[in-house]
Amino acid sequence: MTDSPEANSSPETDRRAAPPSTSPHLWVTSTYFAEGFPYTVVNGLAEIMFKEFGATLQVIGLTSLFHLPWNLKFLWGPWLDRFATKRSWLIWTEVWLSVALVGLAATVHTGAVLAFAAVAFTLIAVLSATHDIAIDGYYLEALDESGKSKFVGYRAMAFRVAGLLVSGPLLVAIGRWGWSSGLLLCAAVMGTLMVLHARLLPRVETQVRSFGDLGRGLLRRRVFLVAAAVALAFIVERETGWAEAAFRWFAATAVLARLGVGGVVGLLLVLGLLTLLGLRRWIFARLGSSNSPLAVAYTSFLAQPRVGRVLAFVILFRTGESFLLKMRWPFLRDEMGMTLETYGLVNGTVGVAASFSATLLGGWLIGRQGLKRWLWPFLLAQNLLNLSYFALAEAGMGVAPWVVTVVIVGEHFGAGLGTAVFMVYIMRCCHPDHKAAHMALVTAVMSVGFSVAGVFSGFAAEAIGFSGYFVFTFLASVPAMLLVFGVPHLDDPAAADADPGEPS
Repeated sequence: MTDSPEANSSPETDRRAAPPSTSPHLWVTSTYFAEGFPYTVVNGLAEIMFKEFGATLQVIGLTSLFHLPWNLKFLWGPWLDRFATKRSWLIWTEVWLSVALVGLAATVHTGAVLAFAAVAFTLIAVLSATHDIAIDGYYLEALDESGKSKFVGYRAMAFRVAGLLVSGPLLVAIGRWGWSSGLLLCAAVMGTLMVLHARLLPRVETQVRSFGDLGRGLLRRRVFLVAAAVALAFIVERETGWAEAAFRWFAATAVLARLGVGGVVGLLLVLGLLTLLGLRRWIFARLGSSNSPLAVAYTSFLAQPRVGRVLAFVILFRTGESFLLKMRWPFLRDEMGMTLETYGLVNGTVGVAASFSATLLGGWLIGRQGLKRWLWPFLLAQNLLNLSYFALAEAGMGVAPWVVTVVIVGEHFGAGLGTAVFMVYIMRCCHPDHKAAHMALVTAVMSVGFSVAGVFSGFAAEAIGFSGYFVFTFLASVPAMLLVFGVPHLDDPAAADADPGEPS
């Protein structure tokens, strides 16, 4: 990676105003579409491609490992704050994503498709996770407090539309024209987005260090030692097969298998953070003079007031909803007699539209009147509507289909309002000097609640029945609501209320 054209620009050039045509509506939508597109290629297409090219079920299961870079991206997030600018990282990762997708298309014509595809998907996953960090960091840099709140709905909508495009029309194209043509189409989409962003994204940061500085830093001795250790691990694995044995143990352990690789990584991250919290005075004393980007970024995160409550709130915020999501379809199918086609229409079309609309509305209202004004209404809308499923479970099969539809769509709408609150809150947890690193850390932590819900949801539903289970999903949301009384970052910055209009 070389320096981008903006690498040698002056601070005045870096801070110049965007062209009049560059509206946040455009670039927020395009960047988060660009974030969702490669994410879905890796996490949606990989298992389908491996199946089509004859992989065994065990190998297909291993494609879940491609998600690891998103769980681990907090490890290299600090580098994006320290070197070049978020805009440079965003554009250059899109360049290399386009190249990597062309490489993935080329694997179709090789004699070892699965081996080369695994390498290509791994590279795309790392680039895509880095791309996510850059986009989130750029969003935090480019918008004022009002804009950060107002556009959360556009973020969620654009990301989801990208996923729908990959899992729908793109698969149709692959079925008609073949994998190579379909993947080249993906590369063309990423290349088009890169050109668009290179022309239209406002320059909002002053570069302190260039990509060249990063390259020189990576040539230090310790980096070679890490690379040597990784190479040694691969050699030992080939000789002993320890990785395969570890995977079999993982798959045979019920709780770990249900958590999935991402869930285990998330839990280990939380345990690590809790350990650091307990040792933070000692850590601050040891690392106070350190220039390591990782040390500086994460000690600054742990130094914020009431950080333990922040972590608990982030983990628990979506727990009730996560439990509900895991058992919604089994309940509607087995207890309410809903067909898959009807569920796809109501939940996947009308429900998703309701969720988009609610997040757009919620972000707009928070942007105009502040988070504190809408925190409790939106929290209650997210969590109380879980009890509507309890009412359905009590009523049973006799409920009219339109009532079931109203419950599903209403719950989606409430969840969308909760999403607006949550996205605004996690942005406020990020220190201005470490936006990318802190955002990467918080988004890695927030997946833990969903993973834990996935492990225990089936056991809980079987033990207490669906009626009791849906009451439990509401009770699971209560700890987060109680934490509202003690978490920081809820007071609205002056900018949030001062300018309810378009962000600059």
